Amino acid sequence: MIQDTLNKLIEDCSIEFKYFVTIPYRFKQTDLRQVNCDNKGLRRTIRDFYQYPIRTWFFNEVHTDPDSRHFGGFHRHLLVEDIPSERWRTPSKRMERFLSEHDAEALFTALSGDIPTDTQKIALLKRVLRLHPSVPNGTLGVVVKPITELNGVLGYCLKQAGRDLSIADVIDLTASDMDLTTGDWNARNPRQEALPR
Repeated sequence: MIQDTLNKLIEDCSIEFKYFVTIPYRFKQTDLRQVNCDNKGLRRTIRDFYQYPIRTWFFNEVHTDPDSRHFGGFHRHLLVEDIPSERWRTPSKRMERFLSEHDAEALFTALSGDIPTDTQKIALLKRVLRLHPSVPNGTLGVVVKPITELNGVLGYCLKQAGRDLSIADVIDLTASDMDLTTGDWNARNPRQEALPR
C-alpha cells in the first residue's frame, strides 16, 4: 500500500531517482531524532554543494543481525536524483574546485560541454556525502549504486515498515522531499523549516 503511494508520488512529481545510497554510522546509533537530524544535514549538504534542489528521499533501517556490533542501531538509505545536464555543463564554483582536486578528467568533461560518466558522478556523490560528519570514512562508509529497477529498491527501503519499525520511523518525512498529504514536493517545505536544525 505505502509502496503504491510512493510510486504514484514519484510519477506525479516526475521524479527520476538515479542513485541508491546506504550510509551506516561509525557506532551503534539508537537515537532516531539524531538520525533524522543527520538526514536533514545530508540533504542540505547535497543541495549546497551542487547548488541545485536535488530531490532526495530518506529511509531509516534498524540493524537486525544480533551478531552485529550495531544490532538495534540505525543506518540510512537514500534515493537521490541526478543533477540536470545544464548543471554539469555549468558547475558551481565549489563543484569546480572539488573536481579539480579529485577528478580533473570529470571537470574537463563537464567544462567541455559533455556529461561525466556514471562512475565519475558516483565518485563525486560519495565525496560530497562524506562532507557531512555523520558519514564514516572507508569503503563501506557510504555505498552508492545506480538504480536500475526502482520498484525493487523502493521495496527494499520499506521492508521494515510495519514489521520492525512504524512507517513514520522508516520514512523520514522531515528530511525527504515528499509530502504524502498533498501528493507534491516542495523544495522549501515550511514543516521542514520549522524543525530545529
